[in-house]
Amino acid sequence: MTPEEQLEARAAALDLNVPVEYRSEIIRNLALIGQYEALVKAVDLPERLEPAFEYHP
Repeated sequence: MTPEEQLEARAAALDLNVPVEYRSEIIRNLALIGQYEALVKAVDLPERLEPAFEYHP
């Protein structure tokens, strides 16, 4: 499935009308999000780690 077809399928699933002039930027953003997804999935977190319930900067 091409990126354009993926965008069409996602838009149809959400009942969205995506104007033609924004499609290339949306496809580029989805590719960037896919790269972030790959980075997150590459981190090996053992099951024994406790989740952090609070954030302290």
